[in-house]
Amino acid sequence: MGKIGEAILKALLSEGYKNLVGTVRTERRRNQLSGIGAPILLNNREAVKNSEIVFICVKPHQVAGVLKETSDLLKGKLIISVAAAVTTSYIESLAPGARVIRAMPNINIVARHSATAITAGKSASKEDLEIAKNLFESMGYCVVVEERYMDAITAYSGSGPAYALIFFEALLLAGLKVGLPRDIALELTIHTLSGTAKLLEKLKAHPAELRDMVITPGGVTIEGVHVLEKEGFRAMIIDAVNEAYKKSSVITQALNNSANA
Repeated sequence: MGKIGEAILKALLSEGYKNLVGTVRTERRRNQLSGIGAPILLNNREAVKNSEIVFICVKPHQVAGVLKETSDLLKGKLIISVAAAVTTSYIESLAPGARVIRAMPNINIVARHSATAITAGKSASKEDLEIAKNLFESMGYCVVVEERYMDAITAYSGSGPAYALIFFEALLLAGLKVGLPRDIALELTIHTLSGTAKLLEKLKAHPAELRDMVITPGGVTIEGVHVLEKEGFRAMIIDAVNEAYKKSSVITQALNNSANA
C-alpha cells in the first residue's frame, strides 16, 4: 500500500473495523507505519490467505505481479481495486473465481473527503457493491457507475485535486501580489474555496447561477471574470481533463492488450 492504501487503512481503523492488515514492499516503509494500529506485513500471501476482502492499492503496472503471486488464494474473495485504468475483466482474468469491484477515489481520501466512483465486475453481487459503497462512504462521497465511465472519472475526479490545487496556488499567489500577508492569504484561500464547494452542495444550483450572485454590473468581480474569459480559463480546464482522459484510455487499452496476449 502507498498513500491511498495507507489512507484507506487509517479510515477503516478510525471507523472501528477490526482484523485489518496491510502489506508493503520494504522494511523501511514498514517501520514508517509501525504505529498505524494494524499489522503491516512484507508478505502478500500471508496477508491474503485469511482475508475476506482484499484491497489492491498499487500502481497499474504492479497489479499483474501482485495478483499472480496470490491468485490461488483469491478464489471466492472480494477484491476491491483502486488501481487506475485497471479493468475488472483484467483482474478477473488474473484472479479466477474472485469477485471484483473497481474503485477510483482521489487523494482527498487522506482527509476523508474523497470523491469515489465504484463499479462491479461480472462476478460481484449487489451485496458486494453495497459493501464497497459503505466502506468508501466512510472516506467521503461514493457513487456507483457503469465501468465505461471509469477512464473519464480517472481523468476527472481522480486527477481533479491536482487541477484544483493549481488554481488554489494561483489564487494564493494573487493574494500575495495584491499585498496580503502570506498566512492571511492562505487561510482566506482555503475558506473561500471550501466555502464555495459547500455553497454548491447546499443550494444544488448550477455554478453559473451562483457566480452571477457574486457579479454586480460594473463592479469589481466582473473585471476579474473578464480576464479569465479572455484568457480561455474554462477552455484550459476542459482541455486538461480531456487530455488526461485520452491518456487514461491509452493505459487501459495497453493493459487489456497485455492481458489478452
